[in-house]
Amino acid sequence: MVGLLVVTHGRFSRELIKSIELIIGHQKTVEALTLEEGDDVNKLREEVEKKTEELDQGEGVLVLVDLLGGSPWNVSSICTKKEAVECVAGLNMPMLLEAIESRETCALQELKQICMKAAVEGVVSARELFSGCSEDSED
Repeated sequence: MVGLLVVTHGRFSRELIKSIELIIGHQKTVEALTLEEGDDVNKLREEVEKKTEELDQGEGVLVLVDLLGGSPWNVSSICTKKEAVECVAGLNMPMLLEAIESRETCALQELKQICMKAAVEGVVSARELFSGCSEDSED
């Protein structure tokens, strides 16, 4: 099973995992790291390196971060020098849910692609989704 590490600004990572577990129950080998105001970015880098090693059970680790170019991205993307670590920015709930649901049956590279697709497909406009519905239709 691919390990998952969620790294974000503030408590977003922890709260997102809690929300997912509300839907599908407690998850193993899913960890959260946060970067709070005043935290040392070098310490976060060390924590990311340590967690990616701990979470790798032989099938790699997918690191999901909130924002491309932010400190969580910068320190996490360094870990991709290791073959068994991938890092994806743009974290949202559909991405994390798909990662959890697919990580037992997919290899790391495939899981990365599936998660990026789920993140994009999870962004939907209600107006566009329901554009075929008529407000004036009578039953």
